[in-house]
Amino acid sequence: MAVSSSAPEREPVSAAIFKAIEALAARGPSQPLRLVLGCSGGVDSTVLLHALAEARGEFPLELRAVHVHHGLLVQADAWVEAVRSHCAALGVPLQVAYVRVQPDGKGLEAAARSARLRALAAVPGDALVLAQHRDDQAETVLFRLLRGSGVTGLAAMRQIAPAPLAGAAAPWWLRPFLDLPKETLIAWAQERGLSWVEDPSNMSADFTRNWLRGDILPRLEARLPGVRTVLARTAETMAEAQQGLDDLAALDDERVRHPQGGWDWAEFFRLPLHRQKNLVRWATLRLPALPPTQRRLEEGLRQAASHGGGVRRFPLGDAWLCARGERLWVEAAPQGCDAAWRCG
Repeated sequence: MAVSSSAPEREPVSAAIFKAIEALAARGPSQPLRLVLGCSGGVDSTVLLHALAEARGEFPLELRAVHVHHGLLVQADAWVEAVRSHCAALGVPLQVAYVRVQPDGKGLEAAARSARLRALAAVPGDALVLAQHRDDQAETVLFRLLRGSGVTGLAAMRQIAPAPLAGAAAPWWLRPFLDLPKETLIAWAQERGLSWVEDPSNMSADFTRNWLRGDILPRLEARLPGVRTVLARTAETMAEAQQGLDDLAALDDERVRHPQGGWDWAEFFRLPLHRQKNLVRWATLRLPALPPTQRRLEEGLRQAASHGGGVRRFPLGDAWLCARGERLWVEAAPQGCDAAWRCG
């Protein structure tokens, strides 16, 4: 499939869509491409829905929209109907995923986001397509910077990347709008007379991301014009740096590999500490699972370095660092399990 995303007649939204289709097609899925669209009913995902529907006129695409119903606000049922109306007008099948949000100590905002992503990841296709834009990218970089994230976290979102959740039904996650500011999406929707819903919780400064979006980023932009672009560019720079770290981890993985799988315990601990950490983070992301925090990673390595035999699993968050005899490896931790334990 050849897509001319740089053709001068294409306006920014369409150009972004075609560039994303080209990037996905290059990964080799069979045609037509089966795209699963996460659609909240807000302006961003509404633009994405209509732009992808328009692209069907030029390229073989099978679209399916998924709306996640959290049930947290009284407007939730009305949002379903708004999305259903758009999908019916465009001839796009809609699946509504009803989820229960159960805060697990990380807060309601994080729990809702986790439930939404798990629901979206359960729908099969060649790619899950999400509507995050440049302003979302800037917000994510700032949010993770304030949480003390390293290179992996500051790389933030990618325009096309392997699914970050273990067992995701769509192998690729696609974000066509990461280079576009939100104002471009709003203008596109207004030009076409589209309607969309507004989530009142987005105005609540009780949530850290909303506070950054509605208060801090506008202040930074007033003082430092273009700061959102700078933050988004930082994510690109960190992504390049992360690729270098990934390449080093792949070399170290081969160097310390155990014949029975995993790593040779002695060879692993001969690596400098920073390369041990890098290798574990790399292996964790390949499960895939979220990378561990610095504190958990250092403690897991400390315990693994002195384990006394048997099978030991040391918690890293979404994964375990495991040791048995001369072998060391990482594996996904069952949901809700967060403690070191010994098995026979």
